[in-house]
Amino acid sequence: MNLDGKVSLISACGRGIGKEVALTLARQGSNVVINSFSEKNTQALAKEIEALGVKVVAVAGDVTGSPVILEMLAAAIEAFGKIDILVNNVGGGGDESHDIDDKDNPLAKIEALWDGSYANSLKATVLMCEAVIPHFIEKKSGKIINMSSLAGRPGMPHIDLVPIPPCYHSMKAGLIRYTQLLADQVGRHNINVNAICPGIIYTDGWREIAEGMVTHHPRFKGQDAREWFLGIGEGKYAGEGMPQTAMRREQTTADIAEAVLFLASDAAANITGQTLNVDGGMVKD
Repeated sequence: MNLDGKVSLISACGRGIGKEVALTLARQGSNVVINSFSEKNTQALAKEIEALGVKVVAVAGDVTGSPVILEMLAAAIEAFGKIDILVNNVGGGGDESHDIDDKDNPLAKIEALWDGSYANSLKATVLMCEAVIPHFIEKKSGKIINMSSLAGRPGMPHIDLVPIPPCYHSMKAGLIRYTQLLADQVGRHNINVNAICPGIIYTDGWREIAEGMVTHHPRFKGQDAREWFLGIGEGKYAGEGMPQTAMRREQTTADIAEAVLFLASDAAANITGQTLNVDGGMVKD
């Protein structure tokens, strides 16, 4: 899926899925504008991309506010004169509430949790889309890929086993609906808008959660943390933790990046308003 001459703008790609997406699009010939909160991670990724023989512009900063978003847009137009592909990978949030202990305001902690989740998992994507869409309309083409989550799907299994707060589920569900509505609004301008729900990938954060569950939960104690959490085990504990995926294989960041590449390519010209589960068959709707 050749992207020679294309320009991709990718948020929150300093590590994990976002990093693999940026590298995958660059390997297919796309010039890229990259972003992450960490200056160190952003510059390190820029060097990797430059080694692939394409051009890269790096803009570090927080995309939950408009200044960095507008800076990315301006940098892309200045460097390349256009944007063809927008990947909104930013997500998460809620960490701001951990240290709050306001005895005078019993709602302070939950308010910060929901505000943080909204800013990262919905607001940032909306602002980025609103910033780039006028350019897409002017050039009469564009691809938008929003990174949602299985948490936004009603069929997400065993949500009681994984400590993800309701605000995250709600914002990711809202992002799926926003994707559908936006696709309706801009389709007439030859702009495709789709979302991806990644399956569970064994990042450092998820590893800590899994190890905690199999260490402290009486029901799961003694299981292999990785097999329990990924749902790929075939041993005596199979089926005791997270449900096994239909594919019985571990998912990787490359699985998600290849799906982004497809939706960003001409092969997906007639696909819009859709949400693609890339989860090995964990969720069936």
